[in-house]
Amino acid sequence: MHAVDMLGTLGLPDDLIEEVRGMLASRATALEAAEPSPIGDVFGGSAQGAILGRHASLAQRHVAEAVLEMVAGLRGYRDELGAHQARMGDTDTQGAADLRRIEQATACVAATSFATNDACALPTSGATRPADGVGG
Repeated sequence: MHAVDMLGTLGLPDDLIEEVRGMLASRATALEAAEPSPIGDVFGGSAQGAILGRHASLAQRHVAEAVLEMVAGLRGYRDELGAHQARMGDTDTQGAADLRRIEQATACVAATSFATNDACALPTSGATRPADGVGG
């Protein structure tokens, strides 16, 4: 189960979901704006120090790329959270309509007698039985 599904399953209120979405957006923006400071010549002027400095710069660049991927992930999570929230509203609306139709259909068969049932009309034509009394 994804975290987004978990929020819906837990029945969290819409205002809390919106608060989480806002937090995700602000954290993504803060991460994206953060610029790592250059490493510079901190490992000395020797050849080994220069190699170590180059490797540290490459590692720093890979970390910065991973942070940008995380930013995209946070934004994707925020967007999916909003889409999930909308789908839950649609599901509730459709579920309520389906339950009303089921309630209306069961009212026809729930009466104690078809003779006293005024919830729905019985068919008056096309409901003939074959001569052997089976089927119909």
